[in-house]
Amino acid sequence: MGFLHAWWVSLWQLIVESGLWLIVGFAMAGAMHAIVPRGFLERHLSGKGPWPILKASLLGIPLPLCSCSVIPVASGLRRGGAGRGASAAFAISTPQTGEESIPITWALFGPIYALTRPVVAIVTAFLAGMLIERFGQPVEQPAAEPEPAPGGCGCSDTSNQSEKSCCSSEPKQGGSCGCHASEQTCGCSDQQGSCCSEHAEPALPSVWERIRSGFRHGFVTMPIDLAPWLAIGLALAAAVTAAVPEGWIESHIGTGLLPMVAMLAVGIPLYICATSSTPLAYSLVLAGLSPGAALVLLLAGPATNVATLTWAIKDLGLRATAIYLAVISGVAIAAGWVFDAFLASWVHLAETGTTHEHGSV
Repeated sequence: MGFLHAWWVSLWQLIVESGLWLIVGFAMAGAMHAIVPRGFLERHLSGKGPWPILKASLLGIPLPLCSCSVIPVASGLRRGGAGRGASAAFAISTPQTGEESIPITWALFGPIYALTRPVVAIVTAFLAGMLIERFGQPVEQPAAEPEPAPGGCGCSDTSNQSEKSCCSSEPKQGGSCGCHASEQTCGCSDQQGSCCSEHAEPALPSVWERIRSGFRHGFVTMPIDLAPWLAIGLALAAAVTAAVPEGWIESHIGTGLLPMVAMLAVGIPLYICATSSTPLAYSLVLAGLSPGAALVLLLAGPATNVATLTWAIKDLGLRATAIYLAVISGVAIAAGWVFDAFLASWVHLAETGTTHEHGSV
């Protein structure tokens, strides 16, 4: 009975401390969804070199994508012309942090800790992207679409078309779609359902439609997607706080490199969402884990899991995946060590409202 009471008190306290900040984060996520147009990422992240990789590292920070939802986006970027480095950088920086995780980190740990997460995420993503671009193993890309045959509209042979299409239609003189054959158009008209209407640019959504879309994404889609993981994270965090006395981890496991390696080993294979893992890291710090070791969990966990590694092997190659893991692990431990050595005294835990000192490594 004592544990259940302590668990409930801890859970309620976490909800009170983080609830308002979660609402702020969801509102920011909805705003980003409404503002960023479709095709924006493909246009800006295509090509090779440091500039697309840097843009991928920066653009990944505010986008509301978690560890698994980032995979189809990163895969689409790769097939849309983005290099291996830019795709990897986007897949690293996006789930490591986001607009919904920064406010809750600020509420539970203070501003220095909250700002450290996106800074380290950018450094990790850019470094991994550059190394993968330079040393990653090339992989076979999907075959390109066949070039249109002379006088055709993208069909190499019009004689055996089983279904009526632009290429099998009779030439028409009006309403050209830009595919000419001997100064004749390939059955393209301006009528609804024709190839002209298929290739026409979609109408831009109105301001009201953008607001509705952003509100729905921020306060319906994202809470539904995150609710199970956030509930699990809060429940586990409350359980750790109730079961493990304050300072127990520091006394029994110690500080330094060993806890950081342990957090790395826990975080890499598991699905850990950036938002839902923050309360868990907070409870571990209350139990005596150093802020730097908790930072390792927050950095490595969201950026890696079995699904992400499967995508990386498939789209980037085995050598690039090894670089992917090595950079995430190395930068996370280095960032944790530096944070414990120089910034641990700036951690401002929400429960006590006072600054907690942690021993330097």
